[in-house]
Amino acid sequence: MKSSSPSTPSPGADTDSTRLQGERLKPSVKKPSSFYMKQMRAGLAAAGYVKHETWVLPENRSLLKQMEKQLRQPILAGSFMSENFMSAGTNWNIDRLFTALQALDEVVSKDITLSLVQGSESSIKLEMNDFGGLPIYIAVVGEQIIVDTVLVDAESINDVATFNDAVLRSREMFPLSSIGIETMPNGQVVYNMFGALSSDSSLTNIVTEVKTLVDNVQRASEAFERFFN
Repeated sequence: MKSSSPSTPSPGADTDSTRLQGERLKPSVKKPSSFYMKQMRAGLAAAGYVKHETWVLPENRSLLKQMEKQLRQPILAGSFMSENFMSAGTNWNIDRLFTALQALDEVVSKDITLSLVQGSESSIKLEMNDFGGLPIYIAVVGEQIIVDTVLVDAESINDVATFNDAVLRSREMFPLSSIGIETMPNGQVVYNMFGALSSDSSLTNIVTEVKTLVDNVQRASEAFERFFN
């Protein structure tokens, strides 16, 4: 991701960049996505919830997730209402997008903890508290918005060749999301799950991208669990 300013970095830019890189590396070093998924499943089981597999049309997946949260309440009251989010109108920058996300019901209710990771390559960090604190990052890169998270460290894979083959055959399993390999500045190799959309997308579409990524990370962690040490 490139800095939006072509000017010479200030004396503190290296420090900011180092801090940003360190922040991005934390979940990959000690807590891969499989850890958060296990935490989430353990928490739900301890609370008395049961898992029930449901088959729906792909376009109804986001609605099902909204219904799931309602059905976790002791009594179901009222009707299911879709969320209305404003449209961007113009290209987002990281500060405008952060401000817009602060108004989301999930952020206000603390279901999502939102923070702005400052630096020469600023990004937005969303900690998905309903999913064990799973960290999702959003960055505005030119004409694109990138939404990503670390799926697993390469060192945590017990059979890299077989895992890579399984990943390459999984395209239809994870709509709107892709899995790629990235080498971090410290040389660590990780598998990222990510999605991309235009920087002039509506806030509705951005939120959908985030929720879809979270859903796909959960499904990928379950589908590929046999490969994780």
